[in-house]
Amino acid sequence: MTDQSLYRTLAADLRAAIARGDFAIGAQLPTEHELCATYGVSRHTAREALRLLSEDGLIARRRGAGTVVIADAARTQFSQTIGDLGDLLQYARDARLDVRGVTALGIGAGEIARLDLSVDLDWTRIEGLRRRRGETAPIAFTRIYVRSDVCPPSADIIGWDGALNELIAKQSGVYAARIVQTITAVSLSRLEAKILDATAGAPALRTVRRYLDAAGAPFQASASLHPGDRFSYAMDVVRNG
Repeated sequence: MTDQSLYRTLAADLRAAIARGDFAIGAQLPTEHELCATYGVSRHTAREALRLLSEDGLIARRRGAGTVVIADAARTQFSQTIGDLGDLLQYARDARLDVRGVTALGIGAGEIARLDLSVDLDWTRIEGLRRRRGETAPIAFTRIYVRSDVCPPSADIIGWDGALNELIAKQSGVYAARIVQTITAVSLSRLEAKILDATAGAPALRTVRRYLDAAGAPFQASASLHPGDRFSYAMDVVRNG
């Protein structure tokens, strides 16, 4: 099991213990040293597990009191850790896309060009709301553009419970060898706020991703709009050598 899997597993165990009432609100959570001894993990693993709980809004570090439980259920904000390509793909697995529509015709060239995709190729647009599993509040409004020659049938897209690029790889053999992502701070328009059940003018993050195949050619792109109070990014960067 990788270090990343270990700290996510430890965080899940601690989250479940808090939900059961093993650690009541206001109680101290074990220290990093105690977690290392109890679970047989490294200091890094313990620290990263606590970070995830903090991002969930379950714990807080208080001077003189250590790490204290402040809630027994995670808030709705979705936090994505970015360490490698696998983390980016995990987002699509954890935040399910409820498809609202699939459009194969009538996509404007300007819309395609803004994503740095070839206007000489045919593209299919899929749009919908992303929700954290088990929750109803949307964390993003997403439009996905897939090169039509590798786009799965609409029925398969709607019924797929996972990352769309994985369905593409399964059906056509084209897989994501590289993902290029940009993140921009924006404010929600009235229409965007209505779609996301949010407040017009509220801060948001717009993420654009381009999925490149083994030859470096884009076959998929996505543009997602996340209300700022429901989503955050964290980076986990390790120096090699």
